[in-house]
Amino acid sequence: MNYDNMVSRLQTMLGISQNNEDIDFTRIIPDMFAYAEGRIYRELQFLATKGTQTAQLTANNRELALPRSVIYLDHMSVITPVGAITNSSTRSPPLQRILPEALDYLWPQSSYKPSVPTKYTIVGNLPVVASTALTIALSNPSYTIRLMPTPDKAYFVELYGGVRPTPLSPDNPETILTIIYPELFEACCMVFGTGYQRDYGAQADDPARAMSWETQYTNLRQGVMLEAAQLRGEGPGWTAATPAPAVQPRAP
Repeated sequence: MNYDNMVSRLQTMLGISQNNEDIDFTRIIPDMFAYAEGRIYRELQFLATKGTQTAQLTANNRELALPRSVIYLDHMSVITPVGAITNSSTRSPPLQRILPEALDYLWPQSSYKPSVPTKYTIVGNLPVVASTALTIALSNPSYTIRLMPTPDKAYFVELYGGVRPTPLSPDNPETILTIIYPELFEACCMVFGTGYQRDYGAQADDPARAMSWETQYTNLRQGVMLEAAQLRGEGPGWTAATPAPAVQPRAP
C-alpha cells in the first residue's frame, strides 16, 4: 500500500469526501502519520529500524558527537588501522558501555596514555544558556559519546543502533509499515483521526469510537510484535520459530 492508497482508505474510514476539498483533513495528514509512525517505532522493535553509521574520532579528544540520525546506540566498534576503511580493516569487539561516573573515576585525566578506546559512555550535551536560547536548545537536544582511553589517532568507528526510517509522504510513498503492516498503521492512524474528529477531550463522552480503534491497534500489535521477534531470531533457542503454547494441566 502506498501513500495515496493509505490516504484514500483513511478518508473512507473517517467518512471524509474523496474530493480533497477538506482542508482541515489535508492539514492533519502529516501529523497523523507522524503520530502513527512514532508510536509504532517506539513500541515495536523492527530490524528495519536498526542500522550502522560510521564516524571519525579526533586524535587526543575523548568526545564524539552522537549523530542525530541515531536514536539510541546499541554498540560501537573501533576500526583499525587508522585511515580509510578497506576490506583489510579490522573492527574491534564492541566497546563496553559504562556509567559516566565510572568512566570519570577510572580515567579522570583524559590525556593519560592515549590509545585505542575500549570503553565508552553517553552523556547529555545541553549547554548552560540564557532562557531564550535554552528553549531552542531543549528542542534540539544532542548527546556526546565519551571514550576511554582517549583515542591516540583519528580512528573511524562503526555505530550500530536505532534509526528512524524516512516518514511516509508524497515524496516517500512507501515504508515498511505500509508495505508489510498496513492494517497496523491504519489502525494507529485511526486512533489519531477519530480523536481529531471528536476532540480528544470528548472521548470521555463518546469513548467507544476512538477507544475501539485503540483496542484494534493493541490487538494487531501483539501479532506484529511476535513476527518482529521471530525476524530478530528471538524465538525458542534464538530461532525464528514461534513460541510453543503453554501446556494446560489436565483437570483431575
